[in-house]
Amino acid sequence: MSSPNSTTSSVIPQGYLLSQIIVSFLLATPAVLSNLVLLFTIYRSQLWRTPVTLLVINLSVCDCLSGMVPGFGSLYYDINLFIDRTRENLLGLRLALIISAVVTNIVASCTIAAMSFDRFFAVSSPLQYKGRVTTRKIRVFIAIVWIYAVLFSCLAVFVSVSTFVLLYCHLHVSLPLIILPVVYWRTYCALRCHNNQVQNVAEGTGVEQIAFAHRNRERKMISTFLIVLVLFYTSFAPQYIAQNMLVFEPSYAEMESFNFFLYASNRFLLVNCSLNPFIYAWRIPKYRNAFKEVFKGWRCRKKPQYNVADASI
Repeated sequence: MSSPNSTTSSVIPQGYLLSQIIVSFLLATPAVLSNLVLLFTIYRSQLWRTPVTLLVINLSVCDCLSGMVPGFGSLYYDINLFIDRTRENLLGLRLALIISAVVTNIVASCTIAAMSFDRFFAVSSPLQYKGRVTTRKIRVFIAIVWIYAVLFSCLAVFVSVSTFVLLYCHLHVSLPLIILPVVYWRTYCALRCHNNQVQNVAEGTGVEQIAFAHRNRERKMISTFLIVLVLFYTSFAPQYIAQNMLVFEPSYAEMESFNFFLYASNRFLLVNCSLNPFIYAWRIPKYRNAFKEVFKGWRCRKKPQYNVADASI
């Protein structure tokens, strides 16, 4: 759960606050800019027509909001502390930052899980995929996830802080870490089986090159989302550890070293937010080509041409 610095001492060293201001700025700025570029690229290239890209857009919105609200919000919080405003005057801001961080982290976790299942359906049942996964269903899913995240954040009013933290961490980190590796393993098994079937059918028919391109594209998409998943949970791990330590041993809150670890774990989440757009550009050709066109000052007045293979992803 991202939050501003929680050092409990009444007098906070100015140098410490200044370092927090610099770190918040350096991490929040690329998180916002990189995701704004990704969203602009998808909009200009009209890549949002496919269901899986709607999930990419939703995750990018989460990452951008994480940079804007918890990121720059913490920067504003630290600046106010730096100019000698007391914590009591900033309680409302601190609460808003915590709630916004909880909401965006929950939505991001659910979206990454949805990406995993999307690739499983695309590989395990390619003929039924378009009927199972549609843009309308994805839009409904996104709306439900945002509503759920907001309602879950309100749960803090009705339960103790320790109960809320445990539910927050284990429902959105522990549970997915148990389920999603199994989903990806089954996806890779289904991809291998599907590739063998396609290769046997395509052999000697003159469409082997098309089958190879399709197999390569699916493999890249799956591996890309796997990298995004690993980075998300890796960046979340320090905060996960810190929050659980605080729940089981509240006295840690009095330790300056622990509060520094908690602050660093909150900021570390922004690293993942900054990297995701570059991962898409690095691993997925259609996003990489769209980035290149945007950076070249591309002006497109006609609809982009999609081939059959692109339409499936």
